[in-house]
Amino acid sequence: MDFVNFEVGSKTISLAILNILLTEQYRNNLTEVPNNNPNFLGAKEFMNVPVPIFDLGRILNNRSTKEFNLKTIEQLQLHKQSLNSWFDSTSNQINPCEPVVFKKWLESFKSQDSDLSIALSKIAESIELLLAKASKRGAVQSDENIEVSKVLTKINQLFDSAIEHIEYTYKPIIIFTTIDDRNPHVGLLVDKVKDNIHVKESDIKGLDSVTSVGFDLDNDTKAMLKGLIQLDGKHSLIIDPAALFKLPDSGSIKLSDLSETA
Repeated sequence: MDFVNFEVGSKTISLAILNILLTEQYRNNLTEVPNNNPNFLGAKEFMNVPVPIFDLGRILNNRSTKEFNLKTIEQLQLHKQSLNSWFDSTSNQINPCEPVVFKKWLESFKSQDSDLSIALSKIAESIELLLAKASKRGAVQSDENIEVSKVLTKINQLFDSAIEHIEYTYKPIIIFTTIDDRNPHVGLLVDKVKDNIHVKESDIKGLDSVTSVGFDLDNDTKAMLKGLIQLDGKHSLIIDPAALFKLPDSGSIKLSDLSETA
């Protein structure tokens, strides 16, 4: 069986190639349609058919990747500001309060973006260096003070680079799905294409024993999770677009039906 893997926040999801008609970059150009479903983004014409588009990040993670990114940027800006305020206020008496707070936040932060993770680890390493140099500085140690200022400047630049990376590398895509190999079913907003994989039936594990207990998922979301692929030490969730929403007898979703689904 052939699948395409996509990243959605910290999760990797798999769609069967036969369930994919097309992928295209999301340009925030959807037609707004009144709807009470928080996962519904709007409609996009595809093959002369208005296709409802849903945010898979909100469905699987309870928040969109865009919302997560904005929150991460806000947290990085606050940590940068707090670090500079902390450093200015400590003078010659170093109290590693803010660096400890940042370290704890970094340990709890999860991202599939390896470049961002590397950037954040560089910030942590530079903060450790800052602490080491700052503990030695004094009024007569002008050379050491200059080195401390250089490290602090580098840390601020690393914070700015991490924020810019988040802002400019997020380019989500829409997957136009099908359940009959011909007609569009729904569109799903995901972060990006990860890779293509070919799996055997033995590589796919059932999720019934996992999702039946302790999972806070609505019935529609639980129904669309069809299995877990375990391949080369990596895992991905199989998504069945046909199970995403209850369909009318015609087998296709009408925009007028959206407020009654999911």
